[in-house]
Amino acid sequence: MRTAQAALLIAMMPAALLAAPVGAQTTQVAPPTAAGPADRSQEIVCKRERETGSLVKAKKTCLTRQQWQYVQDTNQQFARELNNATMSRPGGQ
Repeated sequence: MRTAQAALLIAMMPAALLAAPVGAQTTQVAPPTAAGPADRSQEIVCKRERETGSLVKAKKTCLTRQQWQYVQDTNQQFARELNNATMSRPGGQ
């Protein structure tokens, strides 16, 4: 099961990197109980991401807070590596 989740997260990375800042809306699926959830990292959060080039089409993705954090960290690392790779080439090539 974890392998399938990891594959899904890896497949989502480029789309999340491009789509998340544009129009991501966060919705909590499971409202916290009166005592509060014991482990907030396992709370499910859904985000609607607009499809690039469309004002109407959107994709809804639900993951746990821990999984969203992993996606964010992975996207930031990918962006850093991409930036470093392009900056280190002589002559900007």
